[in-house]
Amino acid sequence: MMTHAEARKVFMQLIDSFDYIDKAQVLTQNQPMRNGQAFEPPKEGLWCRVFIRNAPTFISGLGDTPCTRTVGNLIIQCFDRIGNSTVALTDLGDAWIEHLQFKHVGQLEILQGSVIDVGEKEDFYQFNVIFEYRIN
Repeated sequence: MMTHAEARKVFMQLIDSFDYIDKAQVLTQNQPMRNGQAFEPPKEGLWCRVFIRNAPTFISGLGDTPCTRTVGNLIIQCFDRIGNSTVALTDLGDAWIEHLQFKHVGQLEILQGSVIDVGEKEDFYQFNVIFEYRIN
């Protein structure tokens, strides 16, 4: 049985291995400061924020002991400054899907990915790339 901590470690390894944009432009949830500085969105170019959202665990089978499964969403918010074409965001979303969709590592399965156009938010235009996943 894979624990939540083990699944998170796999997610972070997969996120870190994404090389479409600079790793410095990918913010993970509750990320420690880099060089004593909090994350600052770039003045130009793409950047992302990553969240892992577990849903409640449920019993998926019975035997000597109950088998549990956790499902949830991996959410990658992708941003570019307002006034740029959405082509770069679309390409970025496609790159995330190519990198993560249908990955199976240990007891973690990342399922289908979707690109959602969220629109303008403050100084940025936002797309969300959302993957369903299951553990165990």
